[in-house]
Amino acid sequence: MLLLGMTFPATLQLLLPISLTISLLQLSRGHQYVDRVLLRGIATLTLPAIAVALLASTRWSPPLEIFVAILVLTFSLQDRVQLIRRGLNQLLRFERTYIAIMGLVHGASNLGGSMLTALAFGKGLHRDVSRATIAAGYTLFAIVQLTTLRLAGTNWQVDLGTGAGLIVAGATTFWLTERYIFSRFDPRKYRIGLEMLLIITGLLLLLSAF
Repeated sequence: MLLLGMTFPATLQLLLPISLTISLLQLSRGHQYVDRVLLRGIATLTLPAIAVALLASTRWSPPLEIFVAILVLTFSLQDRVQLIRRGLNQLLRFERTYIAIMGLVHGASNLGGSMLTALAFGKGLHRDVSRATIAAGYTLFAIVQLTTLRLAGTNWQVDLGTGAGLIVAGATTFWLTERYIFSRFDPRKYRIGLEMLLIITGLLLLLSAF
C-alpha cells in the first residue's frame, strides 16, 4: 500500500482493523496459552516504544526493511545452523533490550510483528503458546497504534463501511485459516511452517528494500 502512494498512517488505518480482528478471534480460543511473562515485557517495554516511534513516524518513517529482514532470516535458520543457534541463545539473554527495539521498529515501520514471530520461534515456544502469545502481542500493538493515531489528531481516512468490511475480511481469514490450515498442523509441522514464514517474510522485505 505504501508503494501505491498511501501514507504510513493511512496504511495502518486499513491494516490494523483486520489484524486486530484476527488476533482477538485467536485469543478467544487460546488465551489460556499466552506466555504471560513475555506479554508483561511487551506491555512495559514494547508498547511505550511503539507510541513514541509512531508519533515520530507521522513526520518521517525510516527504511528498516533490511534490518528486520536480516533479523528474521537469521532466526529462521537457527534449526539448520548450529553457529546461529548459539548466537541467538546469547542474543536472547538481552531479551528486554530486544523487545524494546521491537517496539521502536513497529512504531516506525509496522514491522515489529515479524520480530515478535521471530522471538517466539527463537524461544522454541510450543505451537499453542507461540500462536496465542503472538496474537496477544499483535492485539496490544494494534490497540496502541490506533490509540496513538487518534491522540495525534491524524486525519481518519477509513469510513465506517470500509472499516466494517475490513473486520468481516479479518473474521473470514481467521475462519478459513482455523478450519483448513492450523487444525492440520502438529507442533513439528507448525515449527516448520513458522520457519518458512520467516524465510518468506525476510526475502520479501529484502526485495521491497531494493
